[in-house]
Order: sequence, then C-alpha cells, then structure tokens
Amino acid sequence: MKKNTKFTAALLAVVMACSPAVPAFAAEAASEKEEVIYIITDAGGHAASVNAVNIFGGGDIVDFGDYSDVKMLTSTERITQNGDKITFSTDDKKVYYQGTMENTEIPWDISVRYYLDGKEYSASEIAGQSGKLEIRLSITKNEKCKGDFFENYALQVSVTLDTGICENIIASDATMANVGDHKQITYTVLPGKGLNSSITADVGEFEMDAISVNGIKLNLNVEIDDAQLMDQVSQLMDATKKLNDGSDELISNSETLKTGSSSLDSGLSSVHSGVADLDNGIATLQEGISSAQAALDTLNGKSYDLINGSAQMKSALETIQTNLSDLSVSADQLAELTGASGAIKQGISDLYDGAYALWQNLGFAQYKAIMAQNGLDIDALQTGNTQTINDLSALIASLQQTVAQLENVPGYEEQVAQLQSQIISLQSVIRLLSGNNAAIGGTEDYLDNLAAGMDSLYQNLGVLKTQYELFDTEIGELAGTLSDMLVKLSALSGGIDQLVTNYAFLDSGISEYTGGVAQLAAGYTQIVDGVSSLASGSKTLLSGSSELKNGAGELYDGIAAYCDGVSELADGTNELYTKTDGMDAQVQEQIDEILASIGGEETETVSFVSGKNTNVNSVQFVMKTEAIEKAEVITNDMKEEAPLNFWQKLLRLFGM
Repeated sequence: MKKNTKFTAALLAVVMACSPAVPAFAAEAASEKEEVIYIITDAGGHAASVNAVNIFGGGDIVDFGDYSDVKMLTSTERITQNGDKITFSTDDKKVYYQGTMENTEIPWDISVRYYLDGKEYSASEIAGQSGKLEIRLSITKNEKCKGDFFENYALQVSVTLDTGICENIIASDATMANVGDHKQITYTVLPGKGLNSSITADVGEFEMDAISVNGIKLNLNVEIDDAQLMDQVSQLMDATKKLNDGSDELISNSETLKTGSSSLDSGLSSVHSGVADLDNGIATLQEGISSAQAALDTLNGKSYDLINGSAQMKSALETIQTNLSDLSVSADQLAELTGASGAIKQGISDLYDGAYALWQNLGFAQYKAIMAQNGLDIDALQTGNTQTINDLSALIASLQQTVAQLENVPGYEEQVAQLQSQIISLQSVIRLLSGNNAAIGGTEDYLDNLAAGMDSLYQNLGVLKTQYELFDTEIGELAGTLSDMLVKLSALSGGIDQLVTNYAFLDSGISEYTGGVAQLAAGYTQIVDGVSSLASGSKTLLSGSSELKNGAGELYDGIAAYCDGVSELADGTNELYTKTDGMDAQVQEQIDEILASIGGEETETVSFVSGKNTNVNSVQFVMKTEAIEKAEVITNDMKEEAPLNFWQKLLRLFGM
C-alpha cells in the first residue's frame, strides 16, 4: 500500500531553503492573517529583540498582541492600539504592520559558544583572533514558552564562513555548499528535535556573518510505497516458521539416539568400575604389605640409634644427678636485687618530680612574671623602647632636614656641626633601644624553646617512670619465684637419683627388643614377592577394560554434543519464530510512527503573538544572531539619512 507521507533530509532542506526570510506577497483573503516573527539575538544566541510583522488583506482590521509599540510598514493609514487590541482600516490589497514584543519567550533556547585553541571566548573577544576555532551550536526546547511550536516547527540553521580566513572547515551532521568564496553550512532540525553540534576550522583574524535560523511549520505530503517492504517481511516470517517446525522434528529423533548410546555407555562403565575396584583392592594390599616391609626395615635400621640414644639418656641423667648436688642460691642475693631495683625506681620518681617543677616554672611568661615582681614590666619596657625609637627617628629626620637647610648657609657651620653631633648621639640611642628589644625577643625565643624541650623531657620521664615501676614489680615476682625454687630443688635431686637407678633396667630391655625386630624383618620379604605378581596381572585386566570404556564414552559424548547442538538450533529457531511473530504489524506501526514524526501533523495553525487571534494562515520564525566583526575606525562624517522604504524597514529589523 502507499503512504501519503515521505521525507528525506534533502527534500526538507530544499523546502526550507525556498522559504524566504521575508513574507511572500501572494494574494490572500482579507479575513486571514500571516505572522512573521523576527528575532535578533546576540552572537551567543540570547534573544535581544522580538518583532512581529502581521500581514492582512484590506478592510477593517482587528488584531491582538501584547506590543510595546506598533507601526504601519506599507500604509500611511492610522493604526490604533488599545491594550492588546490593534485596529486600523485600509483599502490596500495587502497591508503590513510591525509590533514590538517585550520580555517574550521564544520556543527555542539557542546557544552559540566560541572556543579558540581549547579556551572559551566571548564573541567580542574572539573577533580578529587566529588559531584553532570551534563553534558549539545548541538548540533545545524553551520550557517557558507556551504552545506547541517546538513540536510542530522545523528549523533550518545556516552558518556562513569566509574561506579566505577559514580553512579546514569540518561540520558533522551538516550540509556544506560553496557560495562564491564562502562556505555555507546548513543544519536541518526536525520538529520536536534539538541540535547539538560543532564546527571547527583553522582561522586567521576571525570574522563571521550572522547565523540565521528559519522556522516553519513542517507539513510534507509525498507518495511512498511500502508494499514491497511488507511483502519481504511476510516471506521472512513464513521461512522462520518452516525452520522452527523442522528443528522440532530433528530434536525428537536425536533424543532416541542419545538414549541408546547412554545405555551402552552405562553398561561398559559398570564393567570397568568392577575391574577398577578389584585392581584398587590388590594395589591397596600391595601398598599395605610394602608399607609394613618398609616400616620393619626402618625400625630395624633405627635399632642402633635406639641403643645409642638410650645410652646417652642414661649418661645425661647421671650428669644432672651430679650437678644438682652442687646447685645453690643465696636468699641474701635475692634481697639485694630487689633493694637495688627499688632504689632505682625512687631515683626515677624524684627526677620526674624535679622535671615537673622545672617545667611549671620555665618559660617567657614565667620570666616576665618574676621581672614584674622585681619592678620591671617587660611588655611596657618593650613598648616604651619602640615608641622612643619612633620619636627619636622623627626627631632625627627633623634635625637632618634642618642641617640640609643650614649646611650651605655661611655663618652656620658651628650650629650644623652641633646638630650633626646630636644626630649621631640620637642614632646611638636608637641602636641601644633596638638592641634592648632584640635582647627581649631573643630571651623570649630562648625561654620558649627551652620550655618546649623541657615539656618533651618531662613527658618522656613520665613514660620512663611508668615503665620502670612495671619492671620493678616483675623483679619482685622473679625473686619470689626463685625463693620457691630453692625449696623444691631438694625434692628434685631425690627424684633424679631414683630415675637413674631405674633407667638401667630400661636400657637392658631395649637391647633385647632390637634383636627381635631384626628377625621379623628377614621373614617378611617372601610375602612381599607374592603380592607383587598378583598386582601385575590385575593391571593388565584393568588396561583392557579402560580402553573399552573410553571408546563407549567418546561415542556417547559425540552423540550428546550432536543432541545439544540440535537443541540449541531448536531454541534459536523457536526464539527467531517467536520474535518474528507479528513482526509485520510491528514494522507497519514503526513505519507509520517514523513517517508521522518527520512529516508533521496537520494541526490548526495558531498565533504566536496572542491566543485571541483566529483564522491564522501561517506563522514563520526568522532568527538572526549578531555578526562577529573586527573593530573599525569610526569617522565623524555625518550624512543625512534618507527616508526608508518598506524593504529597508524590514531589513532594519535584522540590523541590515
């Protein structure tokens, strides 16, 4: 079937390019109205002025608009403004009047930002600059503006760059065309959409013409035939259904094959498992007998070490027995140890108390207090020194000024010499007072630093005092422990004597035990040889059953992998079938939505200037930014300006 809407970017560009910046002079009925909204922005895109040019046929005209000023553009008829109501009468077939709108929100927020070598500049700052230029364009919906102009109006944004000063121009998402020695960059913005793009170029002494933005209500009607596309969608849906049916039948047959191979693999696994259990039992028996043989050999090999070790143990016990009789500790020595530790603890405590007393009385503040008790106020002395130095310095300056006035006057040589002598004396006094202040400052620094060091010493002595108190406690506990040991040493000596006597019998028994182990190890070798022959035959049987089992396992794995592949194929075809079911309706719906979004809705045109206006035939927006120009020399030549015609008045809306 055919849809009565088709859109391409090229077609929209042609339509908008053909929309003039000034209204056409086609004949219209007297009751209909056309609006052209002229918007001047600064170079950054912020609206500076908004003017509406309203177009009517002849007759008695009543219009509405919140204007700060109105004026006729093509007629000399009298126009009347009463609040938001504008009236006039004319016999002209076509009449234009202009209304100036104040504090008006336009449907779009326009932003133009300028960067040179990565740094942002204002439009006035970047004029005449050279480097790597980037212009960032942004157009979004102005939520403060009432009405659905953003949703129903398309924009054409045109940027013109002089190729004589701009090179390597790059503008993504834009159409570029050569217009003489200029490069025209055009963006097409669909209704309800915004713009976020940038233009880059290498520039020298940068200037740029104004950026123009034209907005019209988009309503395109062009034939499009989507029957061929929908026919291909139907063929795809039929093919996916057949593929899904075939994969279901294939997976049913593969499951039968998988079940048979599983039974074969299970039986051969049971046979191999039994043989493996037999082999494991024989191997375990062999390992156990071998371990027993090894243990006997090890035990027999250690008999010599056991005999030697027993002899060494006997010798050691006899040595302990001898040494215990010579061991003694004096109780007087323990008392001397604890007494010395207590004396050290008391000395550290006394040192800590003395450091604390010194720490409390050491410092510049304490020094000043002691001096004050003896009749000397350090702060007052220092303040007096400083004030005296200032007074003497002022006096010296005055005397030096007097000397300068008299030294070249004959007859005043003696007075000049006396004044210079006084100046030298006063300077000596200043040095003495300055030295006194320096001595006070040095004393303050010295005492404060000494107090800070004393604080650290006092803190460290406190830590030493605490730690040694713990150490002294441990010395006392050690002395107590040693006193208890003196009592128990006699009992220990008696036990050792009895242990030495009894150990002689144990040493004799060890010698007899090692002889029996040697005889047992010699007879166990024959058992080990028989079990080794049995284990060799079991390994041969196990190897054969393992090869048979592995072959059956590989067969089953191959069939299982095949079945898994068939299952994945069936899942994939089923998912494809499920996802494509009803795809024809979804595709048709998407086509309708896309064409509706780019074709524009056939809604009634409403007035931008006032909701009271009816029977509005068209509303068009013409926006223009300020140009970026280098500063020019202003001359004082004044020429009388001739009266403006209609076209000049219209162009003046754009500062042209």
